[in-house]
Amino acid sequence: MTGVQTCALPIYKLFSVSNFYVPKIKVEEDRLHILAKKIQLWISFLPERGTEEYIKRVLENQELLIGDRISQVRFTVESVEEIRKVDFAESVDYLSLSPIVVSTLRMNRSIEYIGPYDDGYCDILLDNILEKYYHFYGHEFPYNPQFRLDILNDPKRKGIFIKRFSMDETKVIGFMYKFRLTMHPTLQHLVYNTGLGDKVGLGFGCVEVIRDPN
Repeated sequence: MTGVQTCALPIYKLFSVSNFYVPKIKVEEDRLHILAKKIQLWISFLPERGTEEYIKRVLENQELLIGDRISQVRFTVESVEEIRKVDFAESVDYLSLSPIVVSTLRMNRSIEYIGPYDDGYCDILLDNILEKYYHFYGHEFPYNPQFRLDILNDPKRKGIFIKRFSMDETKVIGFMYKFRLTMHPTLQHLVYNTGLGDKVGLGFGCVEVIRDPN
């Protein structure tokens, strides 16, 4: 891609958060009406040991206010449950649970969000993973990552507003899709627990293993 550089953003968010799973909804213009009594949210993180107990202490029975200036909804955390651990191979099929964001810097220093079929997309994802590995383990990844990304369905473009209706409002663009990731199992574990792509600390890039692709 001519005239584009990798967006060098620091990565210190060793967790990822999914979109809310709402069993029943009604959409009116840009408003979402929740018609279910319970919703779900997935959180994954590193380090795993000790963090689960901390998350439970912090979140259980807490109230969360979600929304913008126009409308809000108040949730009460009813339970925090651990999901089964995953044994990773070199090739794993994933489903994005929140949009995967990949960005570059244009020559004028503005941010451009790119999609899975754009030039440089895979290189940026790999650089992101290796930088995160370095931050967590304190050294560079010692093996050939053997990185490969195969898209398994038609990616859906999602534009998400951050700080909606404020002076700091911005729009982040990501993509939801199923994909097969081939690379070293240690890096698979890292991606699963800390997300894939940019802005994971804002709720992007959470993934789940597809246990039964059929």
